[in-house]
Amino acid sequence: MAESGNDYEENRAADERVEELTRELADRIRSMPNRQELTDYAVSLLKESNEQQEHAELVRDTSRKAGEADAFNPIAFGIPLFVIGAVLCATGILIGPGLGVMAIAAMMVLYGFGVSVFSRRRNSDGT
Repeated sequence: MAESGNDYEENRAADERVEELTRELADRIRSMPNRQELTDYAVSLLKESNEQQEHAELVRDTSRKAGEADAFNPIAFGIPLFVIGAVLCATGILIGPGLGVMAIAAMMVLYGFGVSVFSRRRNSDGT
């Protein structure tokens, strides 16, 4: 409970500091001849800063999720192999190797679907 009280005090101190800076900025802007332009400029700077922070958090989360994902996707390799096997079969001369390549591609696609199903089930279980 002491930590939440400490967090509350830190948040309150940060809020007071922001209010103090806001009042100081407002006082300085009021003394300027082009108040409206400066107010708009200050607001746009705050929005940009907030958007940059959100963008940085999004990039950090995306890179973390990409690091957790499996880099090898057998489906992505199996589909082009299947097409290559079909082209080999279409030549008429290389039907045997074409069927072999297509069989390997089919196994890769099936394996990819299996990995997808079981990894999704494992992630939904929370493990």
